[in-house]
Amino acid sequence: MDEYVEVFAASDITFAYLMKAHLENAGIPVQIANENLQGAYCLDGMVPRVLVPAAHIEQAKRIIEEIQQASQNDLDDDEQEQ
Repeated sequence: MDEYVEVFAASDITFAYLMKAHLENAGIPVQIANENLQGAYCLDGMVPRVLVPAAHIEQAKRIIEEIQQASQNDLDDDEQEQ
């Protein structure tokens, strides 16, 4: 059985599930840790975390980076339009 490792710590569960959907669409198995903490008092490090098998870590990180860059580009475009 593959060891699952963290590839993304989300600010909330919505972002965790967004990343999960993108990774699964690429054929990467995904687990979310700490998903039941939404709305609860969170201690440091107790945020939703996206986990993938260690064998998929590089591919997952590339996908996440692409999503984050696209999101940043969208924000930059929105700021320029204002």
